[in-house]
Amino acid sequence: MKLKEEELRRLIQLMEKNDGKAFEDFFNILYPRFYRYAFLYVKSDVLCEELVSDVFLKLWNLRHKLNEIKQLEFYLFRSVKNQAITYLKRNSNHHEEITEYNQSNLVDYREPESLMITAELSKKIEEAISRLPDKCQVIFRMVREDGLSYKQVAALLEISPKTIENQMNTALKRLRLIIGNYYKGTKSEI
Repeated sequence: MKLKEEELRRLIQLMEKNDGKAFEDFFNILYPRFYRYAFLYVKSDVLCEELVSDVFLKLWNLRHKLNEIKQLEFYLFRSVKNQAITYLKRNSNHHEEITEYNQSNLVDYREPESLMITAELSKKIEEAISRLPDKCQVIFRMVREDGLSYKQVAALLEISPKTIENQMNTALKRLRLIIGNYYKGTKSEI
């Protein structure tokens, strides 16, 4: 689900009035995106849940100031990143076992157009995305599903926009191959 800035702003306005339901909606919409982003840094389901929950607690406490922020989505992603980096710095000498990526914690992010594609093709596309290297997958999802620009993703990940472009090209080539093979009736994999 691609969230519109206006919807975020509307929920924040309600949150400023201590509307718990608006905060719940805000949480439900953004949690999967934040979780996925935090996982890029900490690689642990439990830690992601904890870090993202901490970010939401801070957002609730700052709810009266959130409408003052100009680039809201960028600010929110930056908050998650900062929380993850702070955790890593504090615990740099403590290495936790990395848990296997748990797909059940992710939300299905298909755009409306995807709903018209057959279930089999949708599954193949999601499989192709999940087989991308971790950083490539996160970049692809941030650009295509979260609607961030190459420049915003580059700033968040502290890499060059050219690297973002290269990673997107890699992801799109793989996805084109899967889709092409699907329509040709082949079962070849990437």
